[in-house]
Amino acid sequence: MGKRIEDLLADKMYEAVNVILQKFIKPDFSYDNIRELSMEQIEIIKEKFGIEGIIIDVDDTLRSDMQKIPECNQKWLEEVRKHLKVIAVSNGVDRDVETYLKSIGIDYIGFAFKPLKRGFKAACERMNIDPSKVLVIGDQLIDDIYGGKRNRMLTCKVVGPGVKKYSKKKDDEIER
Repeated sequence: MGKRIEDLLADKMYEAVNVILQKFIKPDFSYDNIRELSMEQIEIIKEKFGIEGIIIDVDDTLRSDMQKIPECNQKWLEEVRKHLKVIAVSNGVDRDVETYLKSIGIDYIGFAFKPLKRGFKAACERMNIDPSKVLVIGDQLIDDIYGGKRNRMLTCKVVGPGVKKYSKKKDDEIER
């Protein structure tokens, strides 16, 4: 069963709004996925901009389609955590993700209502870091990038989690 016409229209309108907003809301950095933001690049950003912490989005940044965070992204998180304070801030909530993150020493804020300031502010308070020393990493132009910008934070947009998905119709790998 395909999408209803109303859903298709809403998707197209959302895409059009995003295209227009991209002219006004610009991330400081942009990558295809979080792993392209290497530790070397993070160290350069840390030194150049005084970054002490990272606010990272969960859905379509760390994982796809409400699945478990892939092992490659788990390794990336664990490595980053050794060098900076990290907190996950999500508009959704997932107890399994929260449990995993807490097990590796990363705090989690669900139902953050991004791009509103309160979730970003709470993250900074929990990390005990001034917003100007935080890098926000996420996939959504409005929720993550605009939300970070309006809080005077450095921003990094990623296209997606960068893991291979398998089509249900074919065994072909699809890069996301």
